[in-house]
Amino acid sequence: MDTTKEQLLSRRDEIREQLAKHDAELHVELDRDPEEQAIQMEQHEVAVGIVENLHRELVEIEDKLLDKPE
Repeated sequence: MDTTKEQLLSRRDEIREQLAKHDAELHVELDRDPEEQAIQMEQHEVAVGIVENLHRELVEIEDKLLDKPE
């Protein structure tokens, strides 16, 4: 299935919104409780993985948009 330019633009906007949301999650001050810190670090690792995947998808979309005729 060929993705339309409108679909690519829509997905690009969704990714940008998700990146903004996850950006806030990446900048959280650690709790004083070591057990809570461990949980926060695990959540941070998950968020980093999500952000990396979103950035990869965003690059792919941007490349496809460059190839799409007006």
